[in-house]
Amino acid sequence: MKTEPDDGGVRLMAQDTLSAMENNGSDDLRPRRKIMRQGTSDAVNVGATERIASAVAGGFLTMFGLRRRGTAGYGLALLGAELLYRGASGHCKTYSVLGVSTREHVEPGAPADVDHAHSITVRQSVYVERPREELFAMWRDFSKLPQFMDHLDRVDVLSPTHSHWVVAGPAGSTVEWDAEIVDERENEWIAWRTVEPAQVPNNGTVMFCEMSDGGTDVFVTLEAQPPAGKFGDLVARMFGRAPNRQVRKALERFKEMAEGRAANAAIEVIA
Repeated sequence: MKTEPDDGGVRLMAQDTLSAMENNGSDDLRPRRKIMRQGTSDAVNVGATERIASAVAGGFLTMFGLRRRGTAGYGLALLGAELLYRGASGHCKTYSVLGVSTREHVEPGAPADVDHAHSITVRQSVYVERPREELFAMWRDFSKLPQFMDHLDRVDVLSPTHSHWVVAGPAGSTVEWDAEIVDERENEWIAWRTVEPAQVPNNGTVMFCEMSDGGTDVFVTLEAQPPAGKFGDLVARMFGRAPNRQVRKALERFKEMAEGRAANAAIEVIA
């Protein structure tokens, strides 16, 4: 009977680390590489950029090592598990010994400005054969956005202008932020931006332009600063989540939902 080689607990460690990442409620903040001294503890001392990079590298090393097996393979898997832990917990033992932290402290609730030099901008549009009043109402309920944006785990509406967003991140982790609506005109546009603490500072606008045939052109503009700047775009592509493609697919699903809802309503009336 074929038996699995002894891995010294590496698999269990990797599984526990991945579970920790999935359940991790990160309180980490947007990095600006500000170095601060601190005492040795298990507190978060790794900035968002390093956490995402550690998670991605750790995930690849763990999977590669477990597939390769052998002493070298399990050694790589162990190193990967350590990097996964670093990304999930935000704690680095070496930093603790040296008394160093790359975690940034900002005022909660302040606008999370996007660094345009390191941001990714997405512009997409779609034509929907439905009146703009109906489409505006669908979009304005942010809790329904995950129905057509599959990268969103959920959006919690905290108030008429504030919401909490949870997005699937690399290696099974989650990325979260709070957002506020900064401008809107009923049935015409909605504009929002993130507030601190924000792992991914971003802002966006959706506009609903009424057409002469009764349909609506929907325009979406998004600007985001990934946790690792341009590296974040590379990470997105590695996981098949290029921003432009994501937004385009989301708008296509939004169109299908809106037009399908109208078609179903018409069938019910006929019946």
